[in-house]
Amino acid sequence: MLPANRYRPGARQRGEDTRRRILETALSLFAAEGFDSASTRAIAEQAGVNLPAIQYYFDNKEGLYRAAIAHIGEQAAQAIAPITARVQATLDAGTPGRAQLIDLLCEMVDALVTLFLDDALPGRESRILFVSRVEIEHTAALDPLNEIMRQKVLAPTRALVGRLVDRPPDDEEVALRTLMIIGQAKIFCSRSVVRALGWETVGERHVDAVKTLVRQHTRAICRSLKSAAA
Repeated sequence: MLPANRYRPGARQRGEDTRRRILETALSLFAAEGFDSASTRAIAEQAGVNLPAIQYYFDNKEGLYRAAIAHIGEQAAQAIAPITARVQATLDAGTPGRAQLIDLLCEMVDALVTLFLDDALPGRESRILFVSRVEIEHTAALDPLNEIMRQKVLAPTRALVGRLVDRPPDDEEVALRTLMIIGQAKIFCSRSVVRALGWETVGERHVDAVKTLVRQHTRAICRSLKSAAA
């Protein structure tokens, strides 16, 4: 007799594929229509599953909504994780030089430009529009994503800026300067900014051009930080 669990790995993989397909479809519809207008029936139809599948994997529409936000958070965390780890390892290792701190700061902003602007990342357009909608609605469902960005982006960037101005990371000036530096990348999270540039699509050339200028701006800011700290 065959073992009862012989085919479980295949079934589990199909289940993961189905869950991911529902999530990606939901993300697209929530982004395009908003939470209230996007129906679970439409999500199920476009995902190619039956309606009870949504209840099976996510309990209800709100559970699916929260799962979509968590999915975005996981994608963001994966994209930022390498530079976050390098920042932490460098700071833990001792007293890095000023040039090394600035290089890491530029790498962090580079990673954010990629996250916010690069069309090569799957689902970027839907992800950006979805987050914009959620921010406008001021829903608490966005709190887990904000916490990921706080831990993976804000905290390490504040640590770098704090070292550059010789102040603690929780200093108000450090916080303000950090937000201004990150804002150079975050502005490209807006679809209106891309439209204002006349870009129908965002290719590698556009992303590289933005990264080059943002790095130049970041290094110029860091030169001013040196003067401010002196």
